[in-house]
Amino acid sequence: MSIHIEESDIEQYIRESESIDIKSALGDSFFLEVKENPDKYNLLLDGGVYEDKSGHKKLLTGLKAALAYYTYARIVKNGDGNVTRFGFVQKESEYSSHTEFKEKVMAYNDAFSIADRYLKECVMFLDENNEDYPLYQGKGKIKSNRVVCRIIGE
Repeated sequence: MSIHIEESDIEQYIRESESIDIKSALGDSFFLEVKENPDKYNLLLDGGVYEDKSGHKKLLTGLKAALAYYTYARIVKNGDGNVTRFGFVQKESEYSSHTEFKEKVMAYNDAFSIADRYLKECVMFLDENNEDYPLYQGKGKIKSNRVVCRIIGE
């Protein structure tokens, strides 16, 4: 991503991603607990290896990665593809041109799909270890809180 994107815009997309995507999956109480005491939740936030109830090792990517992809998806959707200070552009030569809406939607959907997968890993981890995280009241599921854009025709 370009360093020329306004920091305030990125912070706004991070807040939106936390509030809309992450908080709805974790629940208000647990979300606030994780934000207030991040040191207690290193594995959940940063990812790593853990054992499930059957003793099988599993890899957890972590909430930070999910948040990064949700934020990136919002940047792609709202920007105009390379994310540059001039927007989400398609490089053709030394100059850039704006991408077609179809390409923008495909990049947005791809980023959200990755974010959803990482968040699902986190929710499954919490569900498998619910005795260690009593404030988590979910049932191993996530709600989709976004509009789906479909491309019809060329």
